Order: sequence, then C-alpha cells, then structure tokens
Amino acid sequence: MNEQVLKAALAGLLHDVGKLEQRARTDPWNPAPGVDREGQPVHATWTAYFAQQYLPKRFKPIGLHAAYHHAPDKSPAGDRWLSEVVALADKLSAGERSDIADQDKRFPQQLISIFDRIALDRQPRQEAWHYLPLKSLALSDDVIFPSDGLSKDAQGTAYGELCEVLRTEAGRDIADEATYLENLLGAMQRATLCVPSAYSHSIPDVSLYDHSRMTAALAVCLSDFDEGRVRDFVTAAQRDFADEAPPTDKTLLDQPVALLVGGDISGIQDFIYTLSSKGAAKTLRGRSFYLQLLTEAALRYVLQELGLPYANVIYSGGGHFYLLAPLSAGKRMPDIRQFVAQTLLQHHGTALYLALDYAEVPASGFRLGQFPTHWEEMHQKLGRAKQRRYLELGEGLYDAVFKPKEHGGNREKTCSVCGEERESVRVWDEERDSRICALCRSFYEDIGKALPQSKFVALGFGSPQSAPPGSALDVLRAFGMMVRFAKDGSAPIAFSEKPDRAVIWALDDTGQWPTTQGVQAAHIVRYTVNSIPFVKDAAEANAINQALSESEREDPARPDQPKTFTHLQAQAQGIKRLGVLRMDVDDLGRIFNRGFGEGEESRATLARVSTLSFQLSLFFEGWIKRLCEQHPNLIYAVYAGGDDVFLIGPWDRMPDLAQAIASDLARYASENPDIHISGSLAFIHGKYPVSQAADDASDAL
Repeated sequence: MNEQVLKAALAGLLHDVGKLEQRARTDPWNPAPGVDREGQPVHATWTAYFAQQYLPKRFKPIGLHAAYHHAPDKSPAGDRWLSEVVALADKLSAGERSDIADQDKRFPQQLISIFDRIALDRQPRQEAWHYLPLKSLALSDDVIFPSDGLSKDAQGTAYGELCEVLRTEAGRDIADEATYLENLLGAMQRATLCVPSAYSHSIPDVSLYDHSRMTAALAVCLSDFDEGRVRDFVTAAQRDFADEAPPTDKTLLDQPVALLVGGDISGIQDFIYTLSSKGAAKTLRGRSFYLQLLTEAALRYVLQELGLPYANVIYSGGGHFYLLAPLSAGKRMPDIRQFVAQTLLQHHGTALYLALDYAEVPASGFRLGQFPTHWEEMHQKLGRAKQRRYLELGEGLYDAVFKPKEHGGNREKTCSVCGEERESVRVWDEERDSRICALCRSFYEDIGKALPQSKFVALGFGSPQSAPPGSALDVLRAFGMMVRFAKDGSAPIAFSEKPDRAVIWALDDTGQWPTTQGVQAAHIVRYTVNSIPFVKDAAEANAINQALSESEREDPARPDQPKTFTHLQAQAQGIKRLGVLRMDVDDLGRIFNRGFGEGEESRATLARVSTLSFQLSLFFEGWIKRLCEQHPNLIYAVYAGGDDVFLIGPWDRMPDLAQAIASDLARYASENPDIHISGSLAFIHGKYPVSQAADDASDAL
C-alpha cells in the first residue's frame, strides 16, 4: 500500500469522527476548544480536536486534512489535495442524505433500523421508526435488536462511552501503517455501528461506521486522480447533488471514478456436503470454516495485489466478497484471476472456482437510486465468468482442466470421507476401516478440533508460499495467509514464521485480546457460529453409550471428545433420529435490487447496500450463535452466514430452534413483512450420508 492510498483511507475513515465527540458534549453547538472554526461545521472542529488529542503524532496531519473536508480552501495545510479527495468521497458516499422532501425536518440522534427502509410492492415506512440503542457492539439482545423507543440518554453519557472505545484504539500506535488503519476500522465498527452518520435534514438510517468506511474506500479510489481533476469533480458534484449542474458538469459526472469488484466462489455446496457418513461429524465444521478462511485468503490476496486497505471491502461472507477499487486496478485483474485459478486448481482440482470481475461506476452512480444499476451489472459479469470458467488460463486450459489423469481407480488411495483419490491418503486410526486424505484430516485436526474451543483466530499475512497439495493450511499459505487459533487472551499467539502483518478475529464478545509474538495485530470482531457438540463428562458419555445399539458401541462416546452424529441421535427424545435444518431468507436478491425502491423512486445508495449486508451477516453469523447456545452441546453448526443456515441436532430440538430463528429474524428486521425466512427439516439416521441429507433438506426448502 503506497503512502497516497494510506493517507486517503485514513483521512476518509476519520473525516466525521468529530460527530461522536460533538454529540458527547453538554454544549454540542460550540466548536472544539483551541480549534479555529474557519467557516467549518462545528463537527469538523471536533474532528480536528480528536486528531490532535488522540492520534499518534505521525497521523495528526492526516487527521487535520480530514477535518477540512467541508472547506478545503480554509485548510492551514500547504497541500490541500487530500482534503479535496475526502470532500468528494464524502459527497459520493452520502448520496442518501438527499432522500427527504422536508429539509426542515429533524430526527432523533439515534440510528433507524435499515429494515425500516425496505419495502417490496408497498409504500415504505414513513414514521413509527425502530431505533437501535446507543451502545458499542456486543452480541446481546439489548444491543443489536431495535425497539420503537428512544434511549433516555441519547446525548451525553451514551455518546461519551462510545467516544472512550474509539479514543483508546485510535491512540494505539501500531508500527505497521496498514495494521493501524485496519485496527482503527475495527474500533469504528465497535463504537459507531449504532451511531447515525447524520440526523439533521436527513433520515438517520446509515451508521457512522458504514458512511465512514465507504468514504474511506471512495477516497482511495479517487486518490488515482490529480488535484485539478478532483477539484473539477467536487465542483460538479456539489452542483449536481443540488440539481444545479449544467450539461458539461453532468457529462463529467458520468465518467467512471471507481471499480465495483465482485468475487464469488462456486462449488461450495458440493464441496461441503459431498461426504460419506464416515467421519462426517469430525470434518464437516472444519470444512465449512475452511471455506470462510479461503474466502478471506483470496480477498486478502486481491487487496494485496491491488495495494488496497481492508476499508475498501463492502462485504465479505458466504463465499462472496465485494470491494471498491481505483480504475487503475483493472490492469492487474487478469494476472490476479490467473493466479487464483491456478492455485485453486492445484489444491482442489475443479471442485472450487473463484469468479472475479468488476463494473465501472461513474461519479453519478453514487447518487440516490443509481447504485443498484452498477451492482446488478457487476453480478451479471460474475455470472458470465462462472459460465466461462478457467478462460483466464488461456493456452494452459487443456492441460490444467481436461487432460486425462495418469492414474485412477486405486481404492487404497481413495479417501473414505470425501471420496477423492489422492496420494496423501493414509489409514485413519480414529475411524474403523477408514482411510483419509491429508486435506480432510486437516479439516479435523487443524481446524475442526480447535475451532469450537477457540475465542480468537489470528491471521498472519505475507507473500504467497507455493506448496504441493496437502493440508487446508497449505492452501491458505499459497495465498499468503497463516492461521492460528487461541482459546482465550491469556497467552501470546505465535506464528511458525513471522508474518508481515496480522489480524486477530474475536469470534465472540471479548474482554482481553491476546498478543501476537513478533508482530502487532489489528483487532476485529468477526462473529462465528462455531457450535460443535462435545461430550461434557463421564456421566454424559455413559448415558449416550447406554442408548447406543450394540453395533453403534464400536464408536463409543468419550469425555471431552466431539460427538458423532450417532451420539447426537442417541440423545433425541422419542425416535432416534437427527434433524437436518436448512433455512434462507426469501427473495434476498429482490430485496437488494428493489427493496429500496425502483426507478426514480429508488432510495438505494452504496452506504445503504453495505449497511443492509452487514446487518444481515450480524444476525446469521452472530445471533444464531446465541440461539444454538440455548441447546448446549446438542447443535452441530455446519454453516451459518450470509442469509442461510444449515444445522444438525437431535430431531426433537430442531423445530423449536427453527421457530426461534424465524421469530427473532422478524423482530431483528423491525417486523418488516417483506423480510422473512423459509426453512425445512429432514429427519435422518446418524449413518445417513450428509450429502443426501443436505439434498433432502434443500429439496424440502
């Protein structure tokens, strides 16, 4: 990441931080002490105050540039280019603020649920809003669920507590600048996810977090332009958004300023579910979480190759990612596509493929209602890329994909779990009469066993390391990512070799973060439904074993060991069966494309789309974790993310769990009649193949 990109990203992320400081004051109408207002809005003086008080010395000048984004010509800095870049990025990011007819109307200083803004085939809600509480991010009912009442301390105390969260992390002087930036992004998420970016003359349905990170992403894209070009765009955008632009300005704003890049891993369903019953319970959750790690590794590789910060990511999850990139990034995309395709082919054959494509977005594309057109164009290109797999390999296509294998049909080299023939297949001591390949073994040994016991996952990043096909961790290293798990924050995390930089994911709410040896790490909350049932103690093991048939006792339950599907079904009441639950949100594509309105009535913007994406992932990757915990050591979370769920447990537990998910989603979505979920249950025996169970539940869904 070059210095210009870093400055643009950091200034974009900080530009409105003064709103948090201002709202925490008893006299919010007064400018910050010791800061000359110079024709600036009051909150901009508080941004300057925040920069001077809490940022490390080397970043203070960048904070000052950010503070003058409303009046770059008033900036005391000699070089005003950065202030002008942020001014334009802020204007484009805040397209939703023109979505109100009565410009004199004022709203409370609390965030309206984004789901209140969704409407299909009906008029959107105009009043009786649902508000999110003014609290820092936590996976609890009183934080992430909206209510129809306002917080009693909407000013002062609540905002002051949020300020403290951000001040602490902003002052954490991390040597690596990219790591400092990502750590600040994580702190913004925790502190400002429920804080409205604007409420005066604007419907407060976009958080300060989403507005700030999208402003940072756009600032990075605009840093490709020189000062004169940026100034022309700023002038044109100001007049256009006020409906005063002449035809020449309109033409300028129709020119592209950014790329909307999409990545989509295909083959996920077959990869996760095409398993025999042999060892499925031991490897399934590790296999599923691996795909989450693989998506992250591919995304990080793309960002590294394009020289972009994580702030440019709009959304990542469920095998998909979307990001904003400068126009110049288009030149690098063919090489990136080729590397990713070759790496996945080497380690997974044709089982997994990453489609990667982009659409150009003009400045006018960020106006109210215009963004969905470019979002749809990007998805159409991704669809075509999936239909033309491996085109990026050129003349190497035949040898890589179609050339006949020189071996086949060797049962001794066939994995009992995935059914693939590999040289790495060995006898599996933990399963009778079974053989397992190195990849499936790693899903169990390296990921599946560690994940349910871990509160943190540390990711280290460096140069891609080529290795022959082997474990799941080898695949991730091929993209430049190393992985370590940590049970808690008490002991330092050590990588096998020092990475260039690191990130720690907290999989749940946490107090003490672990340290990483030899490198400072960014702190990011990344909720994960890591539910794998374990045998609690000898008493539970005995109870399970007594319920097993004579043949089933060949694989008895043992204390502190994962339960097999046979063990789980033995704990069912009534008939001994498992329930396979699959659920997904209805009409999700239509919700994103048309939920904010259509045509001239559309209220869709970049910030609203990113807000909706994040709020859905918070429910499915986070809150479902809490619902599974209500059935301790009984629910096997195969997958929960994006907008869908795949859970396995004793059959008698699953209907109540399905009802809880549906009911809580309705409450989470402000009882919006257009947001609902469908679900299906298949009842199976513990030895039934997981792939067939997945198909049965999918057909029912």
